[in-house]
Amino acid sequence: MDNTSDKLQKIRSEYGDKALKEDALNSDPVKQFELWLGEAMEADAEEPNAMVLSTVDSENNPRSRYVLFKNIVNNSLVFHTHYESDKAKEISNNPNVSGIFFWPEIYRQIRFEGTATVADKEVSDEYFKSRPRGAQISAWASEQSVEIENREILDKKVKELEEQYEGKEIPRPEFWGGYLIDLNYWEFWQGRKNRTHDRFSYSKVDKGWKIKRLSP
Repeated sequence: MDNTSDKLQKIRSEYGDKALKEDALNSDPVKQFELWLGEAMEADAEEPNAMVLSTVDSENNPRSRYVLFKNIVNNSLVFHTHYESDKAKEISNNPNVSGIFFWPEIYRQIRFEGTATVADKEVSDEYFKSRPRGAQISAWASEQSVEIENREILDKKVKELEEQYEGKEIPRPEFWGGYLIDLNYWEFWQGRKNRTHDRFSYSKVDKGWKIKRLSP
């Protein structure tokens, strides 16, 4: 039987051969992102708004996890989380973040870098009201990143909260809400055959953006 290394070496995926040309790029990377996101959704990409978010802890150790991108506000990407979570503490200590969207269905990846800040309450309130009731309850029930002894502790909290708010509107917890990522760098990657991918970066310059083609 093949070992893991042998199996990995046999994995081969071609990425199609759709070209990405500079003259087809929007001069505004946010608009280019919205275009690609829309095409990912049209292609029924799995979790098209899932993005890797990378932060740095107090000892400069990089940490990454998936979060869900939920909106664009003032050209900033918005995601929501527990304000006492590890990621929130890391952002408070060092607001510089980076992240990736990857849509294998259309052979595309977007990488970004920027700074994260707590969103206005209105942004957080609006999104919280749109969440399914179960997700609203879970925001209250979870002390995100805190060690718990067993699953039963969480299930008990959820049941208690369901009883507490039965027939009532669930308010947003003060310890849960949104972050805005103000971007200073974008990179758009279009997979192509034989690993000759097309890559373009957008770097912030004054009030505009400088576009460069990068080698794959």
